[in-house]
Amino acid sequence: MPSSWRRAPYLVAASLCALTTLGTLPLRGLLDLANIVMIFLLTVFVAAVWLGRGPSVMAAFLGVALFDFFFVPPHLSFAVADGQYLVTFAVMLAVGLISSHLAALLSERTAEAQSREQETRVLYQLARDLGGALTADQVADITRHFLGAVQMDATVLVADASGKGVSFHEYGSHHLNDLENGFARSAYERRTIVETDPLAGMGVAIVFLPLMAPTRVLGVLALVPRSDDVDRVRALRPLLEAVASLLAITLERLHYADAAQDSELQVSAERLRTSILSSLSHDLRTPLTSLVGLADTLVHRQPALDEGAIETAAIIRDQAHAMHHLMSNLLEMARLQAGSITLNKEWQPFEEIVGSSTRLLAGLLASRKLDIQVPRDLPLVDFDAVLLERVLCNLLENAAKYSPPGARIEVLARTRGEALEIVVGNDGPGFPADRIDQVFDLFARGEREPAVAGTGLGLAICKAIVEAHGGTIVAENRPGGACVRFTLPLGTPPAMDEEGTP
Repeated sequence: MPSSWRRAPYLVAASLCALTTLGTLPLRGLLDLANIVMIFLLTVFVAAVWLGRGPSVMAAFLGVALFDFFFVPPHLSFAVADGQYLVTFAVMLAVGLISSHLAALLSERTAEAQSREQETRVLYQLARDLGGALTADQVADITRHFLGAVQMDATVLVADASGKGVSFHEYGSHHLNDLENGFARSAYERRTIVETDPLAGMGVAIVFLPLMAPTRVLGVLALVPRSDDVDRVRALRPLLEAVASLLAITLERLHYADAAQDSELQVSAERLRTSILSSLSHDLRTPLTSLVGLADTLVHRQPALDEGAIETAAIIRDQAHAMHHLMSNLLEMARLQAGSITLNKEWQPFEEIVGSSTRLLAGLLASRKLDIQVPRDLPLVDFDAVLLERVLCNLLENAAKYSPPGARIEVLARTRGEALEIVVGNDGPGFPADRIDQVFDLFARGEREPAVAGTGLGLAICKAIVEAHGGTIVAENRPGGACVRFTLPLGTPPAMDEEGTP
């Protein structure tokens, strides 16, 4: 601010005192000195309200001097003939100073209240505009337009923390150079406002405010002042911090809105896929059953067909069985994901499931060395026998598919803490090390280009059934092969009545 502007209020205050003196001189013989003192005090009060504290204090001292020089005998002299006028001067000066202080304080408080009201109004308008923004581009445009009204050029930097390190997406007309990017990164990482040297020159960002949301820092607001008035920039700092806070809340809202929309799309896609799988399974199982029956009829027809026709009918029957098994898996997976499966749980020994599963897969396991280690003293476990049999059959089928003929397949059951642990392992190539965590996903296969027929539903069904029982399941590689390990909670079986008790 030029020095002439700073002196102007004091010159106005001196002029008011001079005008008061010129106006009251003709009334010197008509008015009592006490009334003239009140006129000078009124001048001090007016100076305090209009001009501020400093000019009003000067007006108080100048008013006392002018009153003494022109109105107290002897006139046109600072000498005082009557000592009582010293009390008048002191009281006049004290009243003038107190009045000027109170009036100036009231004026300052009024100005602050008006300024605060104005800031609240514009911030409300900004919040309303940001509330209707749907993209980060719109948020940045609204922010730049608002800050442009206070002579600030703004650049919104939205952080992208995906991958290694943090990168910023710039939204603004001012492109930050390497030095400014360094300051912005410092504000982001330290979560504090960074101010650079104001002497860096016009068109350089000197204020960097982190956009701090309740959960994380979303980016940085870089500000470029359009003038070299550094004091004004500092005076606007509370407003700028409020703008940064509103900007952070808006970006956080957009983030969660996008996340909710993505989640809704995923749920809809999963629901559609489940409906399609269920529909296909229901529509295909009946003709496949008929196809199996017709193939069996051809194989056992009397009189018998020629040997080539019987072989073809047997192949048709086997392929129909395979497709029926696939459709059963699809339907089972659809029902599990839809949550429509009700567990028929009973307390029963696990070794019965092992026996029934190995009998069902006797043909597939005939060329493998089956090693079953299930102690007879295992406690009873509460589970659905039909579903657990499906789990064990799928695991044994996978172990047989991904192991060479003559390989060993192991089934191990044991108690581990408060759970029953079951391990199904085989001697074979094992799971791909880089995708071992994905083998339980839908349609995931053990190899990228598998030579073994299948759709990748077996392990997904196992995971759904085991988790429905409150257990866990993991896939592991071990020396010479692989294994799948799952657990079932033991619980406390009911008390059994002893036979023969009278």
